[in-house]
Amino acid sequence: MTEEEKREADLQTTLRKAKSTAKKEWESSLPEPWKGPHNFKWPTGTLGMYKSDAKRSYGLSEREILTLPYESIEMSSKTFFSHADVKELSFKKYSDFDILMPDRMITAGKPIGMEIRLFRKIDHNPNRRFRTNWSDLDGLPVSILPHYEAKDTRYQDVSDD
Repeated sequence: MTEEEKREADLQTTLRKAKSTAKKEWESSLPEPWKGPHNFKWPTGTLGMYKSDAKRSYGLSEREILTLPYESIEMSSKTFFSHADVKELSFKKYSDFDILMPDRMITAGKPIGMEIRLFRKIDHNPNRRFRTNWSDLDGLPVSILPHYEAKDTRYQDVSDD
């Protein structure tokens, strides 16, 4: 190995250690998984996401996403996480802890890709299940996302571009 190759290898080792340290700090800062009431309901107007969509769109792990409150649908595996909470958690992970963002994530707290699947909470009727309590905004272009976020009382813009 030449001297330059050794310096490059040392630099790569240092970078890997820094990334590993940042990830460990982030994971140790996470609260315990949320254990709220089983009948928790989001307020009407909340923008929600399925757990799988939240993880995929914002580069979050199972452990990270389960620290957030969520609404469950009885007799179903569907759970809805607040889009504002998911976005804030992603922003914190990738900006405060200097963790490498996933491919295609341009800015911390911004979704990966050009579309995002969201739902809007429209009702609290206990006799109705998913289809009438949540309105599917399937395939929402990311470019018009701020229009929908502005209507959600839970939304806080954490990225202020």
